[in-house]
Formats: sequence, structure tokens, C-alpha cells
Amino acid sequence: MTDSRAPLFTTPHGTVSGTRRGGVHVFRAVPVAHSPGFAPPAPPESWQGVLDCSDSSRRRGLRTATTVSVFAPEGAEVASCPVIAWIHGGRFEEGHGDDGLYDGSVLASAGCVVVTLNYRKCLEGFIPLDGDTPGAFRGVDDLVHALRWVQDAVSAVGGDPDNVTLAGQSAGGGLIMQLLTERRADALFHRAAVLSPGLPRIRPRNGWRLRRAVTAAGLGGPLTLERVSDLGEDRLRRAYRLLAGVYATDCALGPGPVDLHRLRDVPLLVSTMEDELVRFPGVAGTDRWLHRSGLPAGVLAPGMLALGVPPGSLAAWCRQVDGDRPLGRTVGDTMVRRWASGLLEAAPGRDVWACEFRGGELADGQRIDALHCGELPVLFGTVGVDPPLVRRFCGPDAPHRLEGLGRELRSEIVSFAHGREPGWPRWAEGRISRIFDLTGGPSTTGRDILRTVRTLLPL
Repeated sequence: MTDSRAPLFTTPHGTVSGTRRGGVHVFRAVPVAHSPGFAPPAPPESWQGVLDCSDSSRRRGLRTATTVSVFAPEGAEVASCPVIAWIHGGRFEEGHGDDGLYDGSVLASAGCVVVTLNYRKCLEGFIPLDGDTPGAFRGVDDLVHALRWVQDAVSAVGGDPDNVTLAGQSAGGGLIMQLLTERRADALFHRAAVLSPGLPRIRPRNGWRLRRAVTAAGLGGPLTLERVSDLGEDRLRRAYRLLAGVYATDCALGPGPVDLHRLRDVPLLVSTMEDELVRFPGVAGTDRWLHRSGLPAGVLAPGMLALGVPPGSLAAWCRQVDGDRPLGRTVGDTMVRRWASGLLEAAPGRDVWACEFRGGELADGQRIDALHCGELPVLFGTVGVDPPLVRRFCGPDAPHRLEGLGRELRSEIVSFAHGREPGWPRWAEGRISRIFDLTGGPSTTGRDILRTVRTLLPL
């Protein structure tokens, strides 16, 4: 039951009140920026008095790109707790840090301050405009701005600004890869946990030219800041839907290409899901048809090439995935696991660790896949938040089956955030990964589990 005595948090722009939930203080939708449309992020206007940022449905429903939510242990001393700054996923077009799966209360109760970050998405966040600096993205600017706010504000709720772990999944993981190359972010975080990173397959020149041409056609004119700033939200949404339709098998927008030669040397934890996108819309049905027909995976060769399988690897790739949901494997490995593999291989430091989540067969014979997003309710301890959604990602009886795995995973993440090493060898010591079992079995280790991706789907 919520304590009626509201905790207070004095931010750089004013004081906010939150909610006491057990031993955790929750502050929802705390303003950190003012960034209308395509404008660069700026500090919000300061306010007088106390702004209500309680853990209410009204605050959770604001869903703006200019706020963060904060979860802090009650009674934490100033600058005593490690900070986990979370970046949500959503294909760079949807999602928000206040989505139910990202509730940071359980991690905060383990002694961390959790801050869920937001950023502009779609065209406002990621389409380059005429005159923009190459490689600059407003969505990334938003995250840099929010991380600077964390540096200025988090000690007031017990967070240590000199001990910030940046964590994110899917598009959020891809954004961390970009931030690892952003020199202006170098002092803003100190280690990173990258979960199932996803990035668009954008070639340095022609890829952006085509995306910009499609967007300009959808908007009916040039992509100048002055012009797009005068367009309404409906017009921008229609133009983005056109672009997303052209790139239905890819992320329409997002940062890229990430220059892996510019990666900063920080302790790094990289995770993948074995089955990632085998149930991606349209994919599972094609794989079932292929299985029923008895045809080889090679009949999907044109689609595999379009998804990014290199021509020189195509025959070997078809043999590798034949009979094992070949289109689903191709989609998941080209859109997600190849980025994780590339990050692990390019990471400049030795303090790099890898892990993978795997499914299997339950006692009743039902198969559990390790699907994209399946690790999120395990990490955040939110397996009971949205039962239909959690069942979709994690299978039946997830709260009971994944209880032990959740404790283990959170213990490893909290330990990593404190600056300690995970309980398995570094990636450099033989490409060893920790294998987390989503069926509820014990964790194991595997060697070079991304070898096929590394050799046949190189970045």
C-alpha cells in the first residue's frame, strides 16, 4: 500500500514529489528537457513549488520524450548507490521508459538508483535534415542531454554520478552502441549492458539517400529544419508510415552506421536471445509452410539476401538453418545477433562478458523459445505486470518458473553495476558465454556460441 507521505526530490529545475512504494521512492515523468519537434534539446523551464510526479496512471500516461522516471532506495545516502540508466527499445518508432515491463522498483530495492530515459523517435528523432552534421541524430542528442541531467541530479536521491551503468535492449541496445562512439558522452556513463542490440541496416551513403528521398516524397518537399518544423504531427506520421512500409523487414530509421572502430573502452556486458525473432510477424507462417512442404531453405535465398546475408555466405547459411525455422533464424540473426557479435569482436577492452538466454522443452513437452524481449520481465522482476504479454514472451507459468533465474540475473546485473566482474570468464578468454535457461534449469556456459553468426554474417 502506498505511503501517504510523499517523498521529495530536488532536481536542477525544481522540486518534485513522488510515491513511497515499500522501500523504494518512485518519481514518474520528471521533466528534464524542452525539445519541441525537431529543435535541439534544452533545459525545461524551471517551476516554483512542488510538481506532482507521483506513481499515478496520469503520470505514467504522459509518455513524452522530455521526461525520465526515477526509482531510488529509501534512505540512501547522498551519492552512495550505483545508477542504472535504462534505454527502452521499440524499433526506434515506439516504446517508452514508463512501459510496465521497465518498472525499476525491484532493482532499486537491491540497492541501485534506476533512471528510465526517453528520446524522440521516428522522423523527429532520426531522419537527417539538410545541413545536419553527418552522423548526428536528435534521438541521440536527447539521451546525451538526459545523461547530463543524471550527472547533475541523481545524487539527491542517493545515486552516484561517478558510477553510472547504461543499459538497454533492442533499439535501446543499438543506441548504447552509438553512445559508445559519442565522445561527448564519454564522461556520462562508466559501463554498459547491451541486451539484444538492434540497428537498421543503413549503408553509409546510398542507404541514407534513399531513406531521405522516400521521406521527402512523403512530406512533399525538401528536408529543411524550417520546413519540417512547420508540418503537423499527422503529416509527419503519414510520411513515417510510408517509410516504414518501404523498410518493412528492417528498422526504417535509427542511428547508423555505427563506427565500431570508435567504441569507447568500458566494462561491457552483451546478451542475446537464442531464438530472437523466430515469431516475427509473417516469419513464423512462412517457416511453417516451408516445413510442411518439405522444401529446402534455399528457396528463401532471395529473401535472405535482402535481409543482409552476404552472397558469399548464402549457400553455407542455407545449410546451417535448413530445417530449423530458416527465415526466423535469418531475421533474428541479421537484425539482432550479428550486432551483438560485431560488438563483442570489436570491443577494445578486455572487461567484456557475454551471455545468452535459451529456451527448451518443459516437463509437459511444451517448447519455450528464447524470444526477443523475453529477458525484460526477468531482469526487472515484472513477470506479473502484464500476464498476456509475459506469457507471449516467456511462455506459461513464468512467475513461478523464472523466479530463480530472475534472482540470479538481477544479482549479476546489480553486481556489475557496482563495478564487480560477472561470475564467468571474459569474452577474450575463449569467447565464453553464460547460458541462462528460460525453462528454469541451471545456468551453464558455452564456447563461441555466436560462431556461425560471426563467420557467415560479419558486419
